[in-house]
Amino acid sequence: MKVLWFSLSPCASLRRNNDQRVIQGWMISLEDALKKYNDIQLEIAFFASEKEAPFVFDGVKYYPMYRDLFNPSRAFNRVRERYVSLEKKDKSALPVMLDVVKQSHPDIIHIHGTEEAFGLIANYVKDIPIVFSIQGMIAPYKEKYFSGIPQAVAYKYDSLFDRIKGVGIKNQYEAFCYKAERELSYLSQANYIFGRTFWDEKCTFAINPQRKYYVVNEILRPEFYLMQWKGKIANNKIKLVSTVSGGIYKGFEMILKTAYLLKRFSNFDFEWHIAGYSCHNKWVHICEKMTSMKTSECHVVFHGMVDAAQLAELLSASDIYVHCSHIENSPNSVCEAMALGMPVIASYAGGTASLLQHGIEGILVQDGDPYVLAGSICEMFNYPDKAIEYGVNARSRAMVRHAQENVSLELLEGYHAVINDFKNSVK
Repeated sequence: MKVLWFSLSPCASLRRNNDQRVIQGWMISLEDALKKYNDIQLEIAFFASEKEAPFVFDGVKYYPMYRDLFNPSRAFNRVRERYVSLEKKDKSALPVMLDVVKQSHPDIIHIHGTEEAFGLIANYVKDIPIVFSIQGMIAPYKEKYFSGIPQAVAYKYDSLFDRIKGVGIKNQYEAFCYKAERELSYLSQANYIFGRTFWDEKCTFAINPQRKYYVVNEILRPEFYLMQWKGKIANNKIKLVSTVSGGIYKGFEMILKTAYLLKRFSNFDFEWHIAGYSCHNKWVHICEKMTSMKTSECHVVFHGMVDAAQLAELLSASDIYVHCSHIENSPNSVCEAMALGMPVIASYAGGTASLLQHGIEGILVQDGDPYVLAGSICEMFNYPDKAIEYGVNARSRAMVRHAQENVSLELLEGYHAVINDFKNSVK
């Protein structure tokens, strides 16, 4: 079976040049698992920043797709490209993507994520089955975009320099809205969906009741299977940790507000460690201005971007993992913390309830409520045995859900089901 992936990242081809970028590590894990099957011929297409011919690396053929707009090696052109409409970029990408399909001629096309332009090929490729994997979902996310930071506040505190560069919040939101409509056009016509949560199942059903839905979980990065939580929650100072990446709806203002409450009312000391953001992050500055709270006064410690090994070490040496995002499908950060056996507190948003059973594997809290979040942290501190039990249960479930063999079988069974259904539908 020849399988063609369209991916947001270059996947394992990053290893050619020892590239250490922190980007979609779970895709590399899935690719590595699929390579073990001799009857699968895997090919991967991704958007590249420069022209390069297709190449083979470690048994996989890769198609770097270059959208020939401007020469990106010149800084002025990189800024200039930001002012090109997404519609124009899509038009330039479509023939490149269709050419890859023609070159590959696979048995099945697997589009990872609905955020990019990949789904445009579905209007033109009718002789090959196409399945979409749901990662996030732009259209439902748009409804929660300004949940934590009101639109007027976000625009008010946006920097003039970012607006000039074409990466201001208004630019980002307009692009988000365009991608949301594009995603709806994909999903309303999609025949096959791979998903993981109650949330993505119901969202895709609302958009397209005729689509066929298959559960395919994710393989985590290797480090999170090998390490285990070392925390004890047994002294007067606890170490909280959150992975925060991305933009405005990721809930950093919740961290500030909750940290302020803990500092004012709790009977213990704490540090709140942040992986992903640095102290110079745009959203950190906006949240500080909006709340009139300083991270430096709320015991917040920034680690910036970290690789998988560094993150696994940070998490395993912390006491409680806290996830504050206002909307998610199946956040890998929660899954990784569960796999390590950490006590987890997460906002009840999107698909998190499909990952974590409240009161059994952790605590789910009302999205956007710093008081209940602070109270849940206090509860774990005051009842450490219960917190440890949450972690044990979470690890047990995560190790089954993300087991490499289980996920590989889910994926292969999904491929076979889609191909067979497609063949029967065209008879």
